[in-house]
Amino acid sequence: MEQHWVMGSKELKESDKAHYFTPAEQPSTEHDDGTRDMFPLAPFVVSGGRNTERYYFVHVNDLSEKYKFNIRPKYFGDESAYTEVFPQRIKEILSKNADAKVFCVFDMDTVCKYNLQDKHKVFVASLQDEIDNGQVVLCDSMPSFEFWLLLHFVDYEGLLKNYSEVSQELAPYIKPYFEDSTKGLKKLLKKEKYLLDSTWVRKLLEEGRIEQAVERAKNCIARVMKEEQYSYSNVFKIFE
Repeated sequence: MEQHWVMGSKELKESDKAHYFTPAEQPSTEHDDGTRDMFPLAPFVVSGGRNTERYYFVHVNDLSEKYKFNIRPKYFGDESAYTEVFPQRIKEILSKNADAKVFCVFDMDTVCKYNLQDKHKVFVASLQDEIDNGQVVLCDSMPSFEFWLLLHFVDYEGLLKNYSEVSQELAPYIKPYFEDSTKGLKKLLKKEKYLLDSTWVRKLLEEGRIEQAVERAKNCIARVMKEEQYSYSNVFKIFE
């Protein structure tokens, strides 16, 4: 069973707009407007994560000939504000790119942590037409994006309720992909100075682990359809 969240459609204050819509420094300096327009109609990826998701998709885009994205936002910040920010960002993309496809990446544990269930419903409703016609695809993960990373290594069966539980499972697999594997996983996946080096994503690509993650994610969705108490990730839809 797929679970979808969506942000409210109310207008942001000017001060909030300045916070969420100002350009953030990009991992690569070749684009200075916050958008990676490698191909005109490459799909857009809009993410609520601050660094993990950002660098994962940037590195995949830069290293892979198969997977290309326009990585957007400039929004990398408070995930709990996704219900406010995402609809405006998505509408902005579609207004300038009529044929664009937008993949919206966010964590389901954020909804529970910040009691965003009602706002999430409004968020989904505000984009329902775009979801129905395939322009917008919601790529939620339960509990978090890190579960998608875990699926690169193992077909996990069961429910992981939060980042802490996922990280315990993920750490033994992914820490060796970083140069300084003695650091804690939270530092490796959250701190920019460790994520900047694309080696960790290059290894995932070279070993064909993204394709493996896609198949495992489909298995997870099949289990969720039968019984809700399983972790899952819809991020695989970006790579189909």
